[in-house]
Amino acid sequence: MKKINAILILLCITFIVLSCSSDDNGGQVDDNSEAVGTWRLTALNINPAQDIDMDGTPTSNILDELPCATGTIIIDQDGSWSSTIQNLTIVSITGDLFDINCSGSNNQSSGAWLLQGNQLTLFRDFSSVIFTLDGETLTNNSGEDLPGFQSEVYQKQ
Repeated sequence: MKKINAILILLCITFIVLSCSSDDNGGQVDDNSEAVGTWRLTALNINPAQDIDMDGTPTSNILDELPCATGTIIIDQDGSWSSTIQNLTIVSITGDLFDINCSGSNNQSSGAWLLQGNQLTLFRDFSSVIFTLDGETLTNNSGEDLPGFQSEVYQKQ
């Protein structure tokens, strides 16, 4: 009887050890909740700096010059996202001087998203935009000069 109990205990221990596999992500947490939420546009950086509001001080952040420039990204737990961003009209005047205005209309987009490490990818139709997630900040560094953008920065609300 002692032999059967010892064998049963050994089998139970073996079963417990084997059932604990290494599929636990190596201790790393894949926490998509970091990305889920509402994100507000806080910086839309350009190069070269412009004095859009004609106050004598050029800046590289359009939001400092144009209060009508707004944007929001909503990232849902179900893997979808949507955004509403104020369209801007950017016209080259001469050399590095540009006329930048809010167009009065919004661009609305939506799609699916994926978070891998600190890289958040927003998929839309046949394209994607990659953001870096750093705590409460999302940054897309496109590195383009005007009429493109250097970067766009969002803060979690």
